[in-house]
Amino acid sequence: MNNSTSSSTTVMNRNSGYPSTAYAWYVVMVLYLIYALSFIDRGIIDFLVDAIRADLGINDFYFSLLKGLSFIALYTVMGIPLGRLADSRSRRNQLAVGIALWCAMTVLCGKANSFFGLFLARMGVGIGEACLVPCAYSLISDYFSREKRSLPLTVFSSGIMFGTFAASIVGGFVSQYTFDAGPMTIPIMGYVKPWQLSFIIVGLPGILFALLMMSIKEPTRKEKKGQADFKTTIQYMLKNWKTYGAIIGGTTFGAMTNGAILGWLIPWFSRRYLWNNIQIGSYLGVCTLVFGSLGNFSSGALANRYIGKGRKAVYIKLMMAAEAIVIIPILLAHAVDNPYWVICCVGGVIFFGGVSSGLGPASLQTITPNEMRGQVTAICFLIIGLVAANVGISAVGWLTSYVFVDDLMVRTSAVIVGLLASVLGVLTLKMGLRAYEHTAGENGQSK
Repeated sequence: MNNSTSSSTTVMNRNSGYPSTAYAWYVVMVLYLIYALSFIDRGIIDFLVDAIRADLGINDFYFSLLKGLSFIALYTVMGIPLGRLADSRSRRNQLAVGIALWCAMTVLCGKANSFFGLFLARMGVGIGEACLVPCAYSLISDYFSREKRSLPLTVFSSGIMFGTFAASIVGGFVSQYTFDAGPMTIPIMGYVKPWQLSFIIVGLPGILFALLMMSIKEPTRKEKKGQADFKTTIQYMLKNWKTYGAIIGGTTFGAMTNGAILGWLIPWFSRRYLWNNIQIGSYLGVCTLVFGSLGNFSSGALANRYIGKGRKAVYIKLMMAAEAIVIIPILLAHAVDNPYWVICCVGGVIFFGGVSSGLGPASLQTITPNEMRGQVTAICFLIIGLVAANVGISAVGWLTSYVFVDDLMVRTSAVIVGLLASVLGVLTLKMGLRAYEHTAGENGQSK
């Protein structure tokens, strides 16, 4: 009797189509490291603000276009077709090609000598990175069963925090090294200025990660209800527009809050407190890793606990609470004028910001059929890119350059945009709460 039961369990596990837990977590860790790499390559520009401004003769607003619009322009547009590919073709191969492309384009940023040259190279980085999130979320969802999926998805999302930590540490040391070394001539690339060399140093090693990506297997697709089709995906989202509008909107405004504060923290500290890049990078990196990871893991643990108790709409309620509470550290960051106290306040912003960045995309995987996940994720990050990384970051630069007309006022500009985004995030999530409960119920979920 016992042998028969054991045999049946073994067959059931084998036929479930899911790989061993150890291997599935290996895949999560590989994707986690690749996610972190993407933030180093896209984030090195944060440490080069004043050097690029001086060399190219631009102000904060034009720099914000290099930082935000150039990267986001094709990152968002290409996300849709690449998300479609993620729903129908090998996600592993697509991601390997994407890694090689964005790292090569990061290196080419080091050969740019004009605003438009750097703008175009940054667009190339965006194209490569556009395939990462749709492929990764879709892969992880096929490596874990529905009831075990929340934690690995949240862990992957925390790659944002480790990536920001790594980008802060690596960016701080690399940029300081290149500034201290001065202009130089290097093989193949020729004569480069310090800020150009910074792009080259962080871009070249990353190409090896494309080989690491090839070490994982393409899993069998599960929980499919049909064939991957963009028209069907749009129809499904329109049918549940209040639900998707709430989750995507709430996640977007949460990202806008983080982008406004963290995206301008380096010039905030360098201009107001005269900190160098190593100081800023070290404190910001550790702060992001500790508080961001705690925010992600705590929200994941709370979600599992409340879901286990049978609570409904857990994801969206936790996101609402976090985006309301984050207003407190944002206000405090402006009220105190001691850099170490400001860092503590920024830690609070990062902690509560980690809730939306982790639970928002995770909830989309739960309420979306398999054949639509890559496309829905791409649409989500398209909107995040257009609003958070483009409008949000540029709004701070615009306020500083054209309203306050004072570089030192970047602190006030960041706080204004961050507060507005937080309020809009709470309102958006609240308006879609009942619709989310309905959609989750139709899909047999209570999350």
